[in-house]
Amino acid sequence: MSLFRKLSLRQRLLLVGLLPAALLATCIAGLFFWRGTQSIDAALDDRGIAIVSFLAPASEYAVISGNRLTQMGLLQAVLDQPDVTGAALFDRDGGLLAVSGRMELVHPGLVTQTEHPRNIGRNTKRIGYAAPVVAEPLVMNDVFEPQLRKSGMSERENIGWVYVELSNQAIEGRKQDVILTALSLFIIGMGLAGLLASRLASSVGKPLARLVEAVSRIGAGELDVAVADDAPSDELRALQRGFNNMAQSIAQAHSNLQARIDEATSKLAYQALHDPLTGLPNRRAFEQALENAVTRSRRSGDHATLCFIDLDRFKIVNDSCGHAAGDELLQNIARLIRQRVRTGDLISRIGGDEFALILHECSPTDARGLAESLREVVSTYRFHWEERRFTVGASIGLVRIDGRTSSASDLLVAADLACYAAKKAGRNQVVEHSAEPSGNRRKTDLPAAGMTISGAIPYQRLSLFKQAIKDLDDTVQGEWYEVLLRVSDTTGGMHSPMELLSGIDAPDALLELDLWVAEHACRLISRQSDVKQFSLNLTPATVANPQAYLPRLVTLLTEAELSPSMVILEFPARLTEQAPEECRLLFEQAHQIGMRIAIERLDGGATALLPSLHPDFVKISLKSLVESFGLEAGCNVAQALCGMAAALSIPVIASEVDDALLHDSLRDYGFNYAQGDLVVKAVPLTD
Repeated sequence: MSLFRKLSLRQRLLLVGLLPAALLATCIAGLFFWRGTQSIDAALDDRGIAIVSFLAPASEYAVISGNRLTQMGLLQAVLDQPDVTGAALFDRDGGLLAVSGRMELVHPGLVTQTEHPRNIGRNTKRIGYAAPVVAEPLVMNDVFEPQLRKSGMSERENIGWVYVELSNQAIEGRKQDVILTALSLFIIGMGLAGLLASRLASSVGKPLARLVEAVSRIGAGELDVAVADDAPSDELRALQRGFNNMAQSIAQAHSNLQARIDEATSKLAYQALHDPLTGLPNRRAFEQALENAVTRSRRSGDHATLCFIDLDRFKIVNDSCGHAAGDELLQNIARLIRQRVRTGDLISRIGGDEFALILHECSPTDARGLAESLREVVSTYRFHWEERRFTVGASIGLVRIDGRTSSASDLLVAADLACYAAKKAGRNQVVEHSAEPSGNRRKTDLPAAGMTISGAIPYQRLSLFKQAIKDLDDTVQGEWYEVLLRVSDTTGGMHSPMELLSGIDAPDALLELDLWVAEHACRLISRQSDVKQFSLNLTPATVANPQAYLPRLVTLLTEAELSPSMVILEFPARLTEQAPEECRLLFEQAHQIGMRIAIERLDGGATALLPSLHPDFVKISLKSLVESFGLEAGCNVAQALCGMAAALSIPVIASEVDDALLHDSLRDYGFNYAQGDLVVKAVPLTD
């Protein structure tokens, strides 16, 4: 059966056609052979019986007279017959009277038992025949015949026997001829059957083989496939035409589907890099372009200028007239700015009422002049909404991209500080960030705040805060806090450590800062019974060097009598793209210890690594997504990211929650936890 399964369709059809033909040909040849040999044997038997039947009456006188010459003459006459090899006469007692030729089968007992002509024996070479010699009564007159019968004188009497042997060599040759004829008939029949079976198998097998090949090509991804409808039967031609129609339908459906996929991909790619409200490139596209600009400035000396634009008094329009008015104002401002920048420059909306420009191959003087013209056109623009008129302004910060900048993030911090300084100086101004000679650090030409940071880390001005992360379903027992680092200024105000971190270039210093946070957090949390688990933020330097951080952290936890399972390490999602191998090593080592990992600010860029890294938590800033993509598109992106995380069984945390409308929709989007000032404000982490 296994051998039959290995046969091709054509071979099976040949087998189906040849087996009955072989059986029929065998039966016919066998019947022909049997009938032929039977006829030959019967003919020889008839001839032998005929010879002894003729010889017996002829030998009556020779037996009665006992004349030996007569006996030998009769026997010699018999020997002259073809195939006769010997002959003999026996008397009534079984005694041999005369013999002629060579005898092999003669047996007097069998001969004398013969009552009529018959075959009495044979071997491979001879066949023996015997017949009784009967004395017939002599009747001279019909008148006396009845009287003779009454007296018994008319009874026939056996007076002897004749015996003849015939050679069967001649018939063996004829039998061989019969065998050859039967074999020839078998071969001819099988040849004809094979020819017919081959034609039948080819007429069915070849079209089906072409169909199988075509199906295999479609399975391999080749959709432009067709077979010729030239089968010899109507059924197979209908099957070929049906396959061609099906293949054409599949190819057309695939073409339509591919076109829709390409269109959707192109649309998604456009939406991923463009602001849906203004049609300008979004923050992600801007950051990519900024990275490229920084790289070109280092390699080829291509100098450019980064320009941050923050609209003044936009909130008044948005709050008094609603989001529709704010959206239209943003669209009009984007149109005004686009009309006045050069073709090769990039203008982006990076969130809310903030725009960013990258001015390529632009001298500081030209950049300043272009920024002033943009400030002037925005400040002179009059926005009308429902019989109300508004004026806005633009606070603009400039920073040069001249190859001396260490990273794009430094440029963003510098431009943001310059823009902030413009607002502090009275709004509707242009402030340029310049290089400070000492320490190779940057400052604005106006003070950004009442806080200054020296080259060394000012640990005396650092403090820790904690902010609760709430389970939206209230199923988790105990509190989960994120440990936040804050920097105090000269007036006692608390600020984000962004400026501090941007000013630290040495990896060892960043690692030292992370260990300082870990040490103080472990000491303070060990004294608070309500903290069941806490998150620590990591800098890129620590992510790149986990073997220097994790052992020290384990020691600190042991000294504070805290379990490693309480710790959740956080770092930005962009690091998984920038350093995937280092992140994978951190994941492995942290999980071996018993700690968990959370990646924050997931915006779609790092989703490709989620299945392989599989963090324990992901953080998504719905606020940032809305600012980057707009309300509807940002919410759709958040929902899609939550769905992807849910498919991988990764809980999702909504961070920076400060909008009541968005907070009420978190469960619907798929978030599991929430964190932000609207949920619980950050409070100092104290003893």
